[in-house]
Amino acid sequence: MEDIIVTTNDGARIETYYLSQGTLAVVLCHGKAFNRDSFIEYGQTLANAGYSVAIPNFRGYGQSTVGSLGSDAIEEDVAAVTLELVHKGHKVVALGASRGGGAVLRAVSASPSRYLGIVTWSTVSVDESIARSLGTIRKLFIVSAREMMHDQTAFVYQHAPEPKILKEIPGSRHAQNIWNGPERELIESVVFEFLKTIPIYPVSSL
Repeated sequence: MEDIIVTTNDGARIETYYLSQGTLAVVLCHGKAFNRDSFIEYGQTLANAGYSVAIPNFRGYGQSTVGSLGSDAIEEDVAAVTLELVHKGHKVVALGASRGGGAVLRAVSASPSRYLGIVTWSTVSVDESIARSLGTIRKLFIVSAREMMHDQTAFVYQHAPEPKILKEIPGSRHAQNIWNGPERELIESVVFEFLKTIPIYPVSSL
């Protein structure tokens, strides 16, 4: 994977793994207890299936710097990486785990026309207004049946506009730990089936 630096609107420099394969690119956004390296193997799995991949280290992780909006404004990192992918000619699906899921939801809420789809693994909670403003792009919410973020994920799903899918995974593993557990093949197949439904068409103006 290539290592690129993406600059956000508030001046943060976000180190990002990038691998160009197909037109559709997936941004993989890590959870609070992880960093971008935790998504390398899954990113390679997506790339082997023909998808381009971008994996940022959120501000304050690794060599990524914190911009003027502070360390919690990680939706700015998602937005900047998305714009970089669009400028490279890609169409974008954003996938976020736990805290990364919240960042994805906030970024998409601010500019839904930049994205063709959203996937969250065990998302943290966001305001109802954010859930309601995710636009008409396709949405997939994945959560373990007995995990700590089950109700938060169900809340976002309930208030998000169609089209949307809620997929419960057996067990209690959270976010990237679902993929690291015995349900790896299941979560991968659910995401692959979702990605196959994404239509590749021009994204509206930035």
